[in-house]
Amino acid sequence: MEHLQTPLSIQCAQLSHAGIKTVNEDSIGIRIPEGPALVHKGALAVIADGVSAAEAGQEASQACVQNLLNDYYCTPDTWTVTQSILAVVNALNRWLYSQGSHLPQSEKGFVTTLTLVVFKAPFAHIFHIGDTRVYRLRDDNLECLTKDHCKQVGKVKYLARAMGLDTKIQMDYRKEELQSGDLFMLTTDGVHDFLSNQWLLDQLKKGTDKEAVIDAIFKAALAEGSDDNMSCQLLQMTDVSNEGIEETYNSLSNLPFPPLFKQGQSVDGLTIVKTLYESNRSQLYLVEEAASKKRYVMKTPSVNFEDDPAYIERFIMESWLGRRIRHSKLVPVINRPDHPSCLYYLMRHVEGITLEQWMKKTANPSISQVVRLTRQIANGLRALHRQGVVHQDVKPSNMMINEHDQVVIIDYGSCTMASMSELPSPFEREIALGTASYSAPECHLRQTIDKRADIFSLAVVLFEMLTGRLPFNNKLQSISKPADLKKCIYQPAYEINPYVPKWFDHALRKAMELDPAHRYQSMDEFLQDLENPNPLLDDSVYQPIIARNPLKFWQGVALVEGVAILWLLAEKLEVL
Repeated sequence: MEHLQTPLSIQCAQLSHAGIKTVNEDSIGIRIPEGPALVHKGALAVIADGVSAAEAGQEASQACVQNLLNDYYCTPDTWTVTQSILAVVNALNRWLYSQGSHLPQSEKGFVTTLTLVVFKAPFAHIFHIGDTRVYRLRDDNLECLTKDHCKQVGKVKYLARAMGLDTKIQMDYRKEELQSGDLFMLTTDGVHDFLSNQWLLDQLKKGTDKEAVIDAIFKAALAEGSDDNMSCQLLQMTDVSNEGIEETYNSLSNLPFPPLFKQGQSVDGLTIVKTLYESNRSQLYLVEEAASKKRYVMKTPSVNFEDDPAYIERFIMESWLGRRIRHSKLVPVINRPDHPSCLYYLMRHVEGITLEQWMKKTANPSISQVVRLTRQIANGLRALHRQGVVHQDVKPSNMMINEHDQVVIIDYGSCTMASMSELPSPFEREIALGTASYSAPECHLRQTIDKRADIFSLAVVLFEMLTGRLPFNNKLQSISKPADLKKCIYQPAYEINPYVPKWFDHALRKAMELDPAHRYQSMDEFLQDLENPNPLLDDSVYQPIIARNPLKFWQGVALVEGVAILWLLAEKLEVL
């Protein structure tokens, strides 16, 4: 988001040397971007040591460093650091293993160690596999933050884990809070295997010229008998101070809140055609651009929140998110080249009516018609989920449907993404909740939210399309504590609408399980069972034992009662 500024400032130096060898199989790289990329992605330092016993260790280390420095910054800004790094690293590992599989069995192929640090204020995210290392100097204390993945057999060291050794990898991950003055050092074994921690500590403490420090480290390692390539990276955090609430508020308040507009008014070359919607949180207007005569939907914030930085940040996030996600089932936010005079954003105007209005007009829709609409909504939600975004307010009034039964999701006001939690904020961020009667229980209980919450809400919408009612006798909105879940009793859709097949209701019921662990784990699973009867889902899964097998139930009751009577008799006889 454009208002965010990172307090992170880094000084760095790096060098890689072949040492006494003729070929340097180490590879290193640092990337410190500017502007939004530094805010959302952070700075990246990568070091890799190609395994000399492998046929293509040098190629492997270079591929890892070069691709990480490029591909990490191509992942969506909505992804977390962990999600982005692991996506790139896993793809790299598969490629290395594939390349190595074409070599003779006696050769180890494309194998390398890999250690990297993402500096994204206020944390350092450390990913590590192999025996390259990350050290941190803080308050005259030098600490190694990684653990070598190797085994020593006599004088020979074998890597237990490395890139390219197998189709799957297991990387260590560690997150450390940054402090101003922290000095991070990344090294290969040609350095740290030959120098003590105390020597490194003394050298780092007395050296202010980082290039000179690295040069001294290399000379000392050679003097101590280093017979391997030598690589070292130094990165010092010169500023990790958190921006104050006043500075953040001022940056968020650069644009004034607009007034309530009336038909015919103009702003920035846009004429208000009519008011589409207004609430205590926002307003929607249909506007027309004077020059092109194109029509858009303008969303403006409510003046009720003009002194609330958390609300303003969320409003800005909606616009930021809508400009980054492109899908036919998601309304796009329009990029305007000129500078706006007040705080608002524009969306594409979608002709049609809301799904809520469509439901009122369409009596007894067919199963196939309902599934067709549901699949379109699901496709839009999946596009969000792939970006690490949970919509969190899936409801009929947030869907537009045209005369050809094409659906578009039109609102991002309650969207949440894990990457936001990684960005520093001096104020408590707003926790946006969706509409209570459509939200999953974990939303009401302020528990961890993921894509399964959207699956639940989509099933609620589907249930309403088929029955004209909300499930659980509309008790969802009254959930405020775990005990309230007992009030949420599911009534099968086929009891309300006899045209709903039982197998179809079984899929609905599973999607609306109150415990997300028992729910569908992916949208694809849900859609599959909506269109194809799943024999594993039947009444026996949901019915209590008294309904499934009354004879066994009463036999069990009788057995328990019999045991209790015998125990009481035994107690009585013992007393006598």
